[in-house]
Amino acid sequence: MQREQLSIPKTLLYLVFALVFYALQASLFGTWSIRGYHLDLLPALVTAAALLDGPMEGVVVGVTVGLLYDVGFIGVDGLYPLFFLLFGLIAGAMSRLTLSGSYVSMLIMTAVEMVVLGLVRYFAYLLPQTGASFGLVLRQIVGGTLLTCVFCFVVYLPMRRISRRFADR
Repeated sequence: MQREQLSIPKTLLYLVFALVFYALQASLFGTWSIRGYHLDLLPALVTAAALLDGPMEGVVVGVTVGLLYDVGFIGVDGLYPLFFLLFGLIAGAMSRLTLSGSYVSMLIMTAVEMVVLGLVRYFAYLLPQTGASFGLVLRQIVGGTLLTCVFCFVVYLPMRRISRRFADR
């Protein structure tokens, strides 16, 4: 079995891209509300890295996005890095076995990631802390997932360009 090599410059560009999106998420996107739903593109970064380049990049970007979530959002400390690490690993492995790095694959995996993330948030934080209604939370999860999938191209296109730029080297 051949060992996969991690491209340091490509990974650094992914991390800078994640920081830029985190800054946008925390400032600009965090204040926008479209019909009561908020745009969250950070999970799409993990999916794009994993599908375009494999499990190693998915794990690195996943841990970074998870740490950014821990820094900026309320929840159980350490849960987000673990969740995104595992998701990056699984999505990267699936990209090697069944899924391609196509946009349709990214939409499907991002939707799955957003739903699972919403359910993890609900059962780990919202239900024990606030006793939130599952129906209301499910409505927010589905609406946020659809909104994220509509704007996934904002993440996918630049990350695909970065991936292709370093694929030739």
